Amino acid sequence: MRFIDSIDGLNQVFDTDIPKKSVVIITGGEGTVKSGFTYSLMSNYLEQSGEFGLYIILEQSKQSHVENMESMGIKSSKNLMIADISDYRMDYSDEKIDIIDFIAKTVEMYKKRFGDKFSTIALDSLGAMYSLMFTAPHELRRETYQLFEYIRREGITSFIILGKHDCIGENAQTTGMEGYIADGLIELGMKLNQNDALRYLRVRKMRATKHSMRPHIFRIGDHGIEVIEGQIFD
Repeated sequence: MRFIDSIDGLNQVFDTDIPKKSVVIITGGEGTVKSGFTYSLMSNYLEQSGEFGLYIILEQSKQSHVENMESMGIKSSKNLMIADISDYRMDYSDEKIDIIDFIAKTVEMYKKRFGDKFSTIALDSLGAMYSLMFTAPHELRRETYQLFEYIRREGITSFIILGKHDCIGENAQTTGMEGYIADGLIELGMKLNQNDALRYLRVRKMRATKHSMRPHIFRIGDHGIEVIEGQIFD
């Protein structure tokens, strides 16, 4: 089972699969279905491969997230666990916490439970993680790099959601270097076409993989997300 076969039409964008153990940034503005795309990719892959994965939520509740996925026709795999850290966030919102250490221990718990079958995680989102950290920008870069390296060393393929149009500063939403230290960068966007708003995806970067760099249109269909065959933006 390949990651690029887990969403209908995604194999039009890639000639070869997303390499295992990669750290892949999923980025885009509001309304570009970053969470839906990531969850659909992981859930379908895990259901078909028989492997196990973890979707870490730092803002929404688990119930709210699942309801949102169901509204888009995205099915949940029994092999995809959801870690809801919203209660933890509320309890410690006024204190300095080591959220990266907390994420690492959560990953270790599931790794111990499922062993080598535990193969992929998602973090939703990196901006939410930054908001839990009281860290100077240069330290934020270092700690983000260490998190990415930890995930790689564990042999886990990861999908990290990151919003756009944010600024460096107190509780920064982006350091500006995430795309450089990640192995892959998939951009989700939206463009106006007459009276319609069309969503697209573009692979800006994916190490050790052959892929198109042109933006491909995707939609939320009756059975979840699908890349529309042959339709791209020039």
